[in-house]
Amino acid sequence: MSTPTIASEAEPAPSSGLTAPGRALSSLRHREFRFLLGSSTALQVGSWIQTIGMGWLVLHDLDGSATSLALVGLVRGASQLLIAPLGGYAAARWDRRKQLIGYSAGAATIAALLATFTASGLITLELVYLLAAIAGVLDALAGPIRMMLIHDTVGPDDLTNAVALNGIAGNAMRVIGPATGGILIGLLGTEGAFQAQAAALALAALLSVPLRPKPPTQPPPGPLWRSIVSGMRYTVRDRAVAVVVVLALVPSLLVYPYVTFLPVFARDVLGSNERGYGLLAAGVGVGSLLGGTLVAMTAHRARLGPAMGWACFVYCLCVVAFTFSRNLWLSFGILAVAGVFHSVYAALNSSLMQLKAAPEFRGHVLSLQIMTWGVSPFAALAMGRMVDTWGAPTVVGTWVATAAAVTLATIAATRGLRDI
Repeated sequence: MSTPTIASEAEPAPSSGLTAPGRALSSLRHREFRFLLGSSTALQVGSWIQTIGMGWLVLHDLDGSATSLALVGLVRGASQLLIAPLGGYAAARWDRRKQLIGYSAGAATIAALLATFTASGLITLELVYLLAAIAGVLDALAGPIRMMLIHDTVGPDDLTNAVALNGIAGNAMRVIGPATGGILIGLLGTEGAFQAQAAALALAALLSVPLRPKPPTQPPPGPLWRSIVSGMRYTVRDRAVAVVVVLALVPSLLVYPYVTFLPVFARDVLGSNERGYGLLAAGVGVGSLLGGTLVAMTAHRARLGPAMGWACFVYCLCVVAFTFSRNLWLSFGILAVAGVFHSVYAALNSSLMQLKAAPEFRGHVLSLQIMTWGVSPFAALAMGRMVDTWGAPTVVGTWVATAAAVTLATIAATRGLRDI
């Protein structure tokens, strides 16, 4: 008896209610996607614990500075930027399930090493930078695989819904994860938090075992570097794909870095403290949850391009409005609305990257998305230098207003966007 290769090739079991085709939870009727969603959620838990744990380790345990903390994000972002093309190539050529298990196990090993070195007193800033760089490499290799596995496990019809549900899980962890990391540090110490992170990442690897991804039917053309160049040329030539990639890059370069400076807004602009910072960060997460739910409920609409473009534009306008607020609760409300539109934009952008890319170039296109994430730490460094001189509201407002203008110009200049 033969077994089906993937969920999208064999019709899932009949469903009713919210998991029926076209409904808000339709992608959950695919068995492999349920395992993938669980794996991604465990990964998100581990990632947030690592973010909080590394921050506390650098600033408290190692007496580092804000610059030291920024360098951790910078080396990780640089690794993603440099290695992402290789990740896209590998995702398209070799068994995605085996790669994902290996990368998740590697990330768990990094967490275990952090816990061991911290507990033994052998941890240093240089070692933190090294482990952060290796973690960035693993993120860059695993990122395109996780996104391609969404397509593998649900097929094109449920792709947008699956991306939205994956985003809801990620944004839920954005709200829960930092608090969990802080509680673990308080109860178990920094090394205990890293041990919990290792357990979460090991669970992510374990939940990847039942996956049955589609074997690569059209591997990328030629050797590595020739394949990467071919992928870049394809992205430039294909107008729809090029527009989607541009609208992925603009927020990463000009908008996302503002999150780094939420503590500055909380303390210097809004006259609050760490509680105010937590409230602002929670506002983004709460709004993102609502936005993901909206996408999941409307994922089967025919054209996604216009909604993606305008959601990105309104998201930029909301962040600009945030820079004018001088009231903490008003700022929270504005960021919650911004989170709604950001979640809608991000889910549709990620879906379109897969839906519009030719199968043989899908891995390359998705690697470009990972690369756009990698530019944010570099942009944050430049923005930070400007904030020190002119203040957070002026600098962030100018950068994000520029992003809004570029997004609007892209929408106006791309007549085909309405047909995407």
